[in-house]
Amino acid sequence: MDIMTRERPLTRQEKLKIVSSLLKQALPDEFCEAFSDLRLLVGDDSLMCQEAASLCALHNKLYFTPVMRKECEVLLTRHNELEEKHFLDSQRQVSFKFDHMRKEASEFQAHPQEDEKGEAWRRALYEGLKAYVSSHYTGGICSVFIKDTAIRKILIACIAGRLHRPSAFWNGLWKSEWTFTLTPTSTSTQVAGTIMVQAHYFEDGNIHLTVCKDVAESLPVTTETQTSQDFVKLLEQADNQFQNGLMEEYQRMSNTHLKAFRRQLPITHNTIDWGKIVTAKIVAAPAVQ
Repeated sequence: MDIMTRERPLTRQEKLKIVSSLLKQALPDEFCEAFSDLRLLVGDDSLMCQEAASLCALHNKLYFTPVMRKECEVLLTRHNELEEKHFLDSQRQVSFKFDHMRKEASEFQAHPQEDEKGEAWRRALYEGLKAYVSSHYTGGICSVFIKDTAIRKILIACIAGRLHRPSAFWNGLWKSEWTFTLTPTSTSTQVAGTIMVQAHYFEDGNIHLTVCKDVAESLPVTTETQTSQDFVKLLEQADNQFQNGLMEEYQRMSNTHLKAFRRQLPITHNTIDWGKIVTAKIVAAPAVQ
């Protein structure tokens, strides 16, 4: 066998799997740049153009893309997707079509909730959560959705706060998703949550941080208002613990991993002025006769 035999080229399906995996790591506001770079690397315009819409839709739902219009204010998630390209704003009780490529909402229609009792729980949770997000997240947005089954109601709360500073070479996202169920006889319920933080720093380098944490706590169930207040307290405590853990880990990394990235100072702890050294050598060199 020829030792110079080339490796088997990737199939279209393998290329798509790799591209999808890499695009999932791209933060909001970086999707287009990442897609363009991958398009050049893959060298298969037919594949990239064919899958662009589905990849963009997946990214928008994964990262809770906000839709801010006078008709609605909601996050795009898998929980409020009615059908392909159509979503629900439970708070405004409207449905709409969303163009994932252009990030444009249209075709707004009334979509009233039929379950008044369930809507009362959802609205109470939203009001409490919105007050918390407004005071703790810069530019943060939250949405609360409810799903009914034959014996229980499932409440899902989603939060997203993002900051993009391209002039300072960084981008960041904090998002979380929380779920709990209610039955007619519930006196307590189990809250399951996932917090995810991503940060990207790209000045003269490329550092990408992704941290996730799962949370499981018990929540007492009383009235709509009291339960929403208890839920917000639970969420705030989980956020604070997570943030404190991040700061401790950052301090540890700053003294270990991040320190290793920096140029080490000599034993004098002073930077070397190479210009002076070169000048001194030139002055000390004998003149050419």
